[in-house]
Amino acid sequence: MSIAISIITLGLLIAFHELGHYAAARAVGMRVLRYSIGFFKPILSWTSKKTGITYQVGALPLGGFVQIKGMNPFEEGAFEHADSYQTQAAWKRAAVIAAGPIANFALAFVALWALFAIGGPMEVDEAKVGAVLRDGPAARAGLEMGDRVVEFDGVAISTWQELSQRLHENPGKRVELLVERGGTERTVAVTPELKNGVGLIGIGQPSTVVRLPVHEAAGAALGQCTGWISMTFAGFKALLTEEESGMSPVGPIGIVKMAASSLDVGVAHYVVFAAYLNVMLFLFNLVPFPALDGGRCLVLLGEAITRRRINRTVDAYVNTAGFFLVLGLIVVITFKEIVFG
Repeated sequence: MSIAISIITLGLLIAFHELGHYAAARAVGMRVLRYSIGFFKPILSWTSKKTGITYQVGALPLGGFVQIKGMNPFEEGAFEHADSYQTQAAWKRAAVIAAGPIANFALAFVALWALFAIGGPMEVDEAKVGAVLRDGPAARAGLEMGDRVVEFDGVAISTWQELSQRLHENPGKRVELLVERGGTERTVAVTPELKNGVGLIGIGQPSTVVRLPVHEAAGAALGQCTGWISMTFAGFKALLTEEESGMSPVGPIGIVKMAASSLDVGVAHYVVFAAYLNVMLFLFNLVPFPALDGGRCLVLLGEAITRRRINRTVDAYVNTAGFFLVLGLIVVITFKEIVFG
């Protein structure tokens, strides 16, 4: 059930991304032809008599898409009709493209804002076990959420930073953790798995439940989102400088596993993970690479500066090539997750 809910949630987050494109397109005067949750043959469909927009649910309700008139440069009338994407000013087209990632960031912010106002988990720097990834080394060793790590191979530790750093430094090596649970201490042996050059055992950072006034909750939510962004950039910087980053590529299977594990912990932790996933979708889609929103925005920026449009055939070939490269990367990561876990 946790896995099924996680798969549906991932699809809805992508559909919300497309909803951002949809809302922006309508706001700047472009004609939207279709908005779909899911793909393939629709199982539910309704066309508005007022706007002519078709709303549908596809047979595979994962993700979604929005069809904007003229988005395909080879579409009939794409460069002639006033309500077509291609006839709009560069800033309007950029606004429509950027609205998808922005929608994901906004959803993450609102979800965390509400959670912190109601009462939700916030990460703390303690040497404790947070969420435990199912079937990971920590789970197999018997570690549970809330366990406090007192010693690492006989050396006393007290912060999450110390714990994570020592795990990163010992991939493939059997280490002993002195763990305190319910007033009782015991030794747990675990072997960090080598992933992207560092050791990982499949645990998340510990958190504590906080309830904040509405205005403070907004600040905490924004701080959490920007903190994740800073952490991601720091990780990429470490990768480029060949330092230990703790980062490793995750595909759809890995995302679903992590989401299911967070849901097993509790709804609040699941909301936090969904918010984190939204922020990662925000960053991923803004990467300046062909076929991604960031790549399209970069082209539009060049058009605004040079006042010249890229050849439609070149644009189509570049974006198609970019799409298949991104798809290929996802397939490779997914294959690795299936074969190596």
